Amino acid sequence: MDPDHTSGGNSGHTEFVEQVVETESAALVAFVDSSAIVALVDANDASHEAATAAYAELVEHGYRLFTTNHVVGETVDLLTVGLGPDIGRRWLRDHRLPVYHADEHDEHRARALVISSRSERGLSFIDAISLVVMERFSVADAFAVDPTFLSDSP
Repeated sequence: MDPDHTSGGNSGHTEFVEQVVETESAALVAFVDSSAIVALVDANDASHEAATAAYAELVEHGYRLFTTNHVVGETVDLLTVGLGPDIGRRWLRDHRLPVYHADEHDEHRARALVISSRSERGLSFIDAISLVVMERFSVADAFAVDPTFLSDSP
């Protein structure tokens, strides 16, 4: 699956849906959050072992995993700050996770969710994008180790 075919525009959305989400009616699909990626990459992360086990289980059960371009950016930033720029660049170069490129409509809906959030912690824009994309493709499962991931969603 070529992540370059998921770049904005309607054809990218169509190809992404066909390749990841609608391949089979019974296909198992899970969204991947940056917290899970960082935990997998960082062997010293407190959640590393749990994330590794969860990833193996997702793969064993045939889940098709994907993320968004916003999560890719967030992941590179988190890896760069936490583990150094070489690790961030290496992950960006080597990852094979299919990437859905959020469009203007996704971003508009995410913006509205953030603005309307009444949570004390607030809903991050990237989590809002994740929620909107998961909803757009009717994806109920997410791979995340951050306990607050989407906890502030409406």
